[in-house]
Amino acid sequence: MVLSLTSRKCVPDITVIELSGRITLGKESAQIETIVVKLLQEGARNLVIDLSHVSYIDSTGIGIIAYCFGKVSQAGARCRIAGARGLVMDLFRITRLESVIQFFPDAETACESLRPATPA
Repeated sequence: MVLSLTSRKCVPDITVIELSGRITLGKESAQIETIVVKLLQEGARNLVIDLSHVSYIDSTGIGIIAYCFGKVSQAGARCRIAGARGLVMDLFRITRLESVIQFFPDAETACESLRPATPA
């Protein structure tokens, strides 16, 4: 399956980028960087990259996710990764990126982590 992506608002100040298919070497994967940069230019400050529907990721895909995380951080914004499981999550563990990037089981939990704390 070819990579496809969509973006949606989780709440007004959090954008979720939903990826589906395979993140591998090729021009389709460059779309990820393009949409992240575009969202940052439009003022997005909280991003969640949802990998729930990603069936495969190679070293190029890992690199793109790491690069995008760096771009978001450099912009003073925050990024979370959601839904990575199986082989996809295993590759993030092997590369030790899970010690640098915050991973969450699903997009809703990742969005919750980005919401401002409400006073008790």
